Amino acid sequence: MKRVGYPDKPVASITEDLFNVEVYVNALCSFIRSCETPMTISIQGDWGSGKTSMMNMMRANLQGTVWPIWFNTWQFSQFDMGSSLAFSMMDVILKGLDCEISVRKRIINGLIGFGKRVIRNVSDYTFGGEITSVISNSLEGAGDVDVASEIMELKGRFSDAVKEKLAKEHCDRVVIFVDDLDRLQPEKAVELLEVLKLFLDCDQCVFVLAVDYEVVTLGIRQKYGNDVSEEKGRSFFDKIIQLPFKMPVASYDIRRYVREMKAKIDGDSDDEVVDLYYNLIRTSVGFNPRSMKRMFNTYELLDIVTQSTVRNIDEKVRKRILFAIICTQMCYEKLYLYFTSTRIDEDTFVALHAEDSMEAAIKEIYGADSEGNLFGEIQKLKSFMPYFERALQTDSSGSLTAAEVASFKAILKCSMVTSVNAKEEEIDSDSREWEYRNINKELVKEAAEKLKDIGSFSAWMPRKAREGVKFSDISGWYSWNTAAGFTCTLEYYLSRVSEYIIGVDLNITLRDSKGLEKQFFDALGDNPLKSGVLPQKEEWGRYIYNNILRLNANDPSSADQIASLTRNAYVAVVEQTDKYQKQNQEG
Repeated sequence: MKRVGYPDKPVASITEDLFNVEVYVNALCSFIRSCETPMTISIQGDWGSGKTSMMNMMRANLQGTVWPIWFNTWQFSQFDMGSSLAFSMMDVILKGLDCEISVRKRIINGLIGFGKRVIRNVSDYTFGGEITSVISNSLEGAGDVDVASEIMELKGRFSDAVKEKLAKEHCDRVVIFVDDLDRLQPEKAVELLEVLKLFLDCDQCVFVLAVDYEVVTLGIRQKYGNDVSEEKGRSFFDKIIQLPFKMPVASYDIRRYVREMKAKIDGDSDDEVVDLYYNLIRTSVGFNPRSMKRMFNTYELLDIVTQSTVRNIDEKVRKRILFAIICTQMCYEKLYLYFTSTRIDEDTFVALHAEDSMEAAIKEIYGADSEGNLFGEIQKLKSFMPYFERALQTDSSGSLTAAEVASFKAILKCSMVTSVNAKEEEIDSDSREWEYRNINKELVKEAAEKLKDIGSFSAWMPRKAREGVKFSDISGWYSWNTAAGFTCTLEYYLSRVSEYIIGVDLNITLRDSKGLEKQFFDALGDNPLKSGVLPQKEEWGRYIYNNILRLNANDPSSADQIASLTRNAYVAVVEQTDKYQKQNQEG
């Protein structure tokens, strides 16, 4: 039976490496074998970037030439252990050196003399009975001690234990790996580093620590106060860490990883497909190994689901669309939730396709309250959307067809089982509104065709309903540079008033010309169209003629009426701005 899914399990050896990091593993191991001691190396990177895998591969590579000891703080990180974490780490290291319990007890007593009494608050299951008993017995016997002499004695005892073990194993150094320090509270991580520096900084010892500079600086502030300067934080880090190494995420061979995963899951490692998947990942979740594992787990599950629930879609196309949807779900949740909660068609993607209209569309989809924080999101989406659309397409037309969108919607519905927040079309899904939207959309297009001699009128439609805007509201707009020196937009805006009536607003707007508001209003006056319907003026630069035209919904001449109204408005605005410019020149 074929096994599926990828647990969050670190790589054990270089033979399992899919990211081609062997050159870095070899370099670090070569340094460790030949460096002066004591030496402390930090392995830095975000959660899930592969720090544990890197350390595992280093340990495997070093086997036989050094004596490795491993301490993982993860099993302790969920407990409030106080100072006892340092004792536990010391005990694990001493056990790794084959120290007898009596020696371990004497050394831990030295630690207690330096620190404070602690309360044992972790079960024997976590530590293992022998470790717990050693710590417990040591605590009971701790009293006042000469801290300085205890530190010196402790280092001496530890150094003796190291030398004895190395002589026995015929090695010249001990390499102590301390994993998952970044999972501790930053203050506790700093305390552990202090213990390492004070007590264990001995010849023939190399420490390899999974800890970030940011964790250390935050821990210093938690422990010593927020007034600790960045320079002092850096000095503390530099004093403890002699070699900082950042995980080479940017150098990971992601194409190789994608090819291996695709071949294992689908039996398909075609270069074109691998390239598309690679770029979908690159422009969405990025190259964090943990995120990619989670993505491929989701992909495998939904692949099984959609094999049974989605019909009449080519297998390769289905898989492509599914992967693009998962990338959206994991990285662009608001866009994904918009797709799942709103009726969409091929026109939904028009604004998301063009770079000049994408920004406005994303702001509308994400909501006005998000507008100030969207710059980074919009820039990422500008990179992502071309690959997203390529995944959905079955031809090279450059735009999505109704059939392609229908396939997307069928697979999208199945993907909702792996989303925490997705809800099926609760908003804008009323069938009557959808019908009105399609009618208004066709009217806008027909009117635009009749106005081609003026210019190219573009359709606008809301991505979702909001206060003052119905899902069925559609408009056509055109912008041009006027003789008066500003850019003007003319828009006819259709909104369903009732089952039988469509209301048409006409808007004249100052476009991308901030600072020219006075010139705009001076040129056009109070009523540019000389209409019996007086416009509403907005001081930032807009005339709104509300319900300047009312149409019977089934009137076959509706598009002609809209085009005639718009043409007359355009002529009036051009005449007004030409007249204004001529008067200014004569003056």
